[in-house]
Amino acid sequence: MKFNFIKVAFRNMLKDRAYTFINIIGLTIGISFSFLIFLYVSYELSFDQHIDESENVYRLAADFTLDGHKDVYSNVPRPLGSALVREYPGIIESVRLLGYSGLQVHEGIIWNEKEDYISVKNAFVVDSSFFKVFRLPLIEGDSSTALMEPNSIVISKSTAEKIFGNESALGKSLKLQEEQEAVVTGVFDDIDKPTYLPFDALISYSTYFEPTLAMDQWYGAHIYTYVRTTSAFSPKDVNGHWQPFYEKYMKETFDALNGNAEIIFQPLTSIHLAPEFIWEPYAHGSEQNVYVFIVVGVFLLIVACFNYTNLALSKSLSRAKEVGVRKALGASRQSLSMQFISESVLTASIASLISISFIVAILPTFNQLVGQELSLNFIERPLTLIIILGIGVIVGIISGVYPAFHISSLEAAAVLKGAPTDKGSSNLSVRKGLVMFQQAISLSLIICTLVVIDQVVFVRQRDIGFDKENLVVVELKDEAIRSKIKVFQQDVSNLPGVENVTRMNETPINGLNEFSYMVEKANGEFESLPAQLLQVSDNYLETIGIELIAGRTFIEADSNFNSVLINEYQANYLGYTAEEAVGARFKFPEDTEQRSIIGVVNNFSMGSATEPLKNLTILYYNGGRRYMCIRISPQNQAEVIENISELWNSYEPTYPFQYSFMDEQLDSFLGKEDRLFNLLIFGSILIIFVSCLGLFGLVSYTALQKTKEIGIRKVLGANSFTLYYALIKDFIALFAIALVIASTVSWYFGNAWLDNFTFRTDFNWANIFMAAIASVVITLLTLSYHAQKVITANPVDSLKEQ
Repeated sequence: MKFNFIKVAFRNMLKDRAYTFINIIGLTIGISFSFLIFLYVSYELSFDQHIDESENVYRLAADFTLDGHKDVYSNVPRPLGSALVREYPGIIESVRLLGYSGLQVHEGIIWNEKEDYISVKNAFVVDSSFFKVFRLPLIEGDSSTALMEPNSIVISKSTAEKIFGNESALGKSLKLQEEQEAVVTGVFDDIDKPTYLPFDALISYSTYFEPTLAMDQWYGAHIYTYVRTTSAFSPKDVNGHWQPFYEKYMKETFDALNGNAEIIFQPLTSIHLAPEFIWEPYAHGSEQNVYVFIVVGVFLLIVACFNYTNLALSKSLSRAKEVGVRKALGASRQSLSMQFISESVLTASIASLISISFIVAILPTFNQLVGQELSLNFIERPLTLIIILGIGVIVGIISGVYPAFHISSLEAAAVLKGAPTDKGSSNLSVRKGLVMFQQAISLSLIICTLVVIDQVVFVRQRDIGFDKENLVVVELKDEAIRSKIKVFQQDVSNLPGVENVTRMNETPINGLNEFSYMVEKANGEFESLPAQLLQVSDNYLETIGIELIAGRTFIEADSNFNSVLINEYQANYLGYTAEEAVGARFKFPEDTEQRSIIGVVNNFSMGSATEPLKNLTILYYNGGRRYMCIRISPQNQAEVIENISELWNSYEPTYPFQYSFMDEQLDSFLGKEDRLFNLLIFGSILIIFVSCLGLFGLVSYTALQKTKEIGIRKVLGANSFTLYYALIKDFIALFAIALVIASTVSWYFGNAWLDNFTFRTDFNWANIFMAAIASVVITLLTLSYHAQKVITANPVDSLKEQ
């Protein structure tokens, strides 16, 4: 690029500051947010890449089909991993792990020798082979022996500092849940890289379980299992030779269940964005949201480029004589093209430099939007600066090519004589096409945003079959409480503001266990039926607000598991009406005693709206003590919860009082949808704003082109409405075409997204109308400035040169 090009480019930029300002603002927004989206997408795609040879680590998932019912679990039977190592040479190590407080419950409490406690969010019970699979380096201790012995624990550096301060943690004693003791045998650095499976503490498997426990059980007794393979291994090595393994180990079990089994090898680096299976330890990211982010980022950059192109073309009229003079003085078309491309690249480069500061300023807000903690360090990662500046150069070239081609093609003699610079319709059609495309993108995003809003509102307001409001869930970890659970429950029920109390073994956030049992169908035959299992104490239906459709609820005599409640879905699946199902017989696996269904409840849902309805079996277990659910009055809730906390503390517990609200647990399932909604709102506003800048440029060009026409119409007596229509009629046609395109695209992709939900709303065609109204208002406001300026101008000024 010649220095003269830069000097002329700066001169032209300073000559028309308003034009330059609009261009730089549009490009700055496009480059800034496109880079932020690039940063987010890079983060989402980088999970667990920090693990040594991560491409050789897989999680095993179980694909079980029982009586035609297919379920995919994120965990597998306990003996599977070690059996695969024995049978397949390409699999060299396996490790089992489960949450500290239950299979997928990894939060818990650890005490030091002074009885001070800390909460750990990511604690797991793991096999001694853990470090052979995950290769997590230790800063203290020996990874080869750290988890070999019972009562061993390896903790993160930050956890060690919380418990022991600056002292070395190695060899120190800790107290664990379930009255277990442990010695710190290792310390590892905190994992500061994106990971699907974060760790704060690792407890040896033999601390809680015998190594041989359930090693002959091939259905149930699930546990998370990961394997490390050789570089030459492929999942096809197992899947292609699965039948011999299945027949050797699993066939007998699954034949008895009238089912079959397969396993899935999930690459560790792909789990974060993969579909969620049953009993996931953590919520996954959303591959769909990543794709939407990419589309919004690309569209935003495209719209920014189109915006610059439109503005540059609108300026071509005022620079036509400059081109004519330059050509008359001997300038070649190539040099003129280079001049205008240089201006475009310089403008975009300035926008890139401004974007660096803008990105740093807006990053905290963007992190809130996407629910992550993205960071930028230009000193440690100078490549990010190069990427931002590179985006600017590329955008500048793309945006400036067509305007440079168009302006440099003008004939010198024609423009110096004052001939029109836009002969033919091709150049005008390009500008109109760009604006139409911008409008279509804006309308599509507005409509899709409204679809997401409709679905989120629908899910939050849908009838889930019980009253989720005013339900407090308390986890019963403390032995002082659990040993007197019935007395504690009675004391809670006597507190003012407490309406009812029950206990249960699962909550929505943890998911329900599943099992299979033999149930009598309407034709009298018994069938092995997979069902979700919920264990509850007395007053469960009354406390939660579940409707008993037929039969009776539990009484104390039902605590021997002779009786169950089922949901209406299961009754219908078995061929019964709700009333007919009462009295139907069932029996547990390897059970000769026949038991009976005593009642049928309505189909209530405690899971995500994406989960289908399933067979549900409710067992009465009055000794259940994992969770207490308390219905409180809507008034003075803070005071009621404080009273429950004081009651808890009066039992001299080891654990602090912790609670959550049932409705908050259910709302947490909408995290992905909330992020998608925030993204679409964010993208819509930005694209609409940048599109308006493009509209502003095109209408300024149109107004200049039609100045004399408007002057003649005014002299001939045309009123303001007629003049206004003459200016905007082309835009009305463009808007109509854009609306048709946007409606078709939004309907297709909106319905495709809604189909992910079992409980979904319908595509609301009124959203298209609302989007059209909003876009029309924004468009007319954008056009009004130039239209009013031209309409109110003195016609003499526009006609005196004619």
